[in-house]
Order: sequence, then structure tokens, then C-alpha cells
Amino acid sequence: MRVLVCNDLHLKPAGSDYDLAAMAVPDDVDAVFVAGDLTHRDGEDDVALARRFVERFAPDVPVLYVPGNHDHAPMPERVVDGVQGATSGHEVVRECESGTVVGWGCERRSLDPALDQTEFESLDPRTAPRGERRYAADRTADRIEDALLDVVTDRASARDAADALDVAPENEGAFLRCVDAVETDYDHLAELVADRERVVLVTHLSPFNTSFDRHHATGTRETDLEGLHTGSIALKLVARTRDVFATISGHSHHFGYDTGQGPGGTPHMLNMGFRGLGVLDLDPAAGAFSFTDANPE
Repeated sequence: MRVLVCNDLHLKPAGSDYDLAAMAVPDDVDAVFVAGDLTHRDGEDDVALARRFVERFAPDVPVLYVPGNHDHAPMPERVVDGVQGATSGHEVVRECESGTVVGWGCERRSLDPALDQTEFESLDPRTAPRGERRYAADRTADRIEDALLDVVTDRASARDAADALDVAPENEGAFLRCVDAVETDYDHLAELVADRERVVLVTHLSPFNTSFDRHHATGTRETDLEGLHTGSIALKLVARTRDVFATISGHSHHFGYDTGQGPGGTPHMLNMGFRGLGVLDLDPAAGAFSFTDANPE
């Protein structure tokens, strides 16, 4: 299966410096995956622009348009309405010859993390010396991921996780509410994936604790997050507990390719970065995964 993948193009009806006509699109792709933020806004002109983008491929090539926080649901439904071969990809499951594609996008513009590490002193990398904050962020992300993996697999309670992560007693209530939010997202995603094999997840949010889910803020003590991981914890945990072959994502504007751990083998995780455009060759049944950049910039 050869797929054109794009994310975070942030197309604008006027004043855009992105040369859409210069896109180097191969003529042998089997599908198009849009991993959110195709446009920068969700107004009528933006809907029309997104529709022109989709109609460039459909109906000859199927298009799965997963909403991002800038073009959140139900905008993609308006874009693909009446366009044969195009699908709004939020909470959509599509069976393919070599596996299953599951789409999971955004329903609102704001994307506050389910677990805000900066609310808890033991999880805030800014408590480390400046030169050690990036390392501290990585180690803390490992601890959070492992602790919440134990929670969603019923090996530990949320209170056990609070103890393992040294959450202060006065902050335990807030932490438990955060864990409940993560579990809710996890349960929903796990239900979509179910017991299917070799699943390809097309999402807007990137998985937590990857090389490309880092926060970009730098500056004062209050804003400098030094590589804080801001991806979806639920998404990462689903990849660790279900047969997920690959996750195609966006949002962070950071390019990256990682591999992880999962019951089905080694899941691939890809983010093409800001205005990402690439060609992905994948065969989940054979374990094949490769990609090339197709961006005109």
C-alpha cells in the first residue's frame, strides 16, 4: 500500500506562502491520509479550500481526512460531504487488505493535555537545573508512561501511580482526575482498535514520549518547558497494549520517526513535521514500512 500522508499544512484561502500546485504527488498512490490541520481556520472559505485539496485526489484515490485542532470536527464532514471516495476520519475504522486503518482526530480547537505535568512538582522538569531539564523531561516521561501502563492494564491503581510518581498528598486529587481523563481516552481508543491485527492509526495528536512530541516553548522559568513531552498518553498506551503496526500523526510541528513496544511487534511512529508531506510505503502483513519526503519546500 502506497499512501500520500500530510499533516499541518495550515492552508489559508489568501496570503498563504505554501505552493500547493508544486506538490510532488506520485500517480501511483493507493490512498491519502490527512493527519489534521489541513487548513488554519474552519470558515467557509477554508472549507472550500480544503474541498479543492480533497477533490484533487477523490474519487480516483480514497482520502481519509482526520480533523486537527485548527480544522476540528465537524469541519471535515462538511469538506467531504458529497465527495465520492473521501471520508471524515474522526473515530472511523476502515478494513484494508493488509490490515485496518483507524482515524482519531480533534473535536475542539483547544488541546489541553489530559495530564499537565507542570501542575505537579515531581513531574515538572523545570525543577531540575537548566542544563538538565531535557534529560529530566525524558526520564519523567518514561516514569509516567510505565506507571499509567500499569493502571490501564489493571496491574496498579491510580493511587499506586501517584505514589510511584511521588505526587504530593495535597495534589493527589488533581492527579487522580488526570489519570481518569487518560483512562477515558485510552478506553475509547482501545475500543476502536479492539482485537484487530496490524492496525494503522491516523491521528492528529502525536504519541506521548516520542522524539517529536516535545514542547517548543523557551524563555522564562514560567514558560521554558525544555522539551516537555506533550503527546497523547492514551495513544501511546494503546500502541503498547494493542496490535498497532503504525501511527501517523502531526500537531507538534516536529518531524520524527520512532519505534516503540507492542504486543504485535515494533510499532512505527511517524510525524512529517510542519507542513509535512510524504509518501509512505507500508505492508503491515509483511512488516514493511518506509517513507520519503514529498514537500515542495
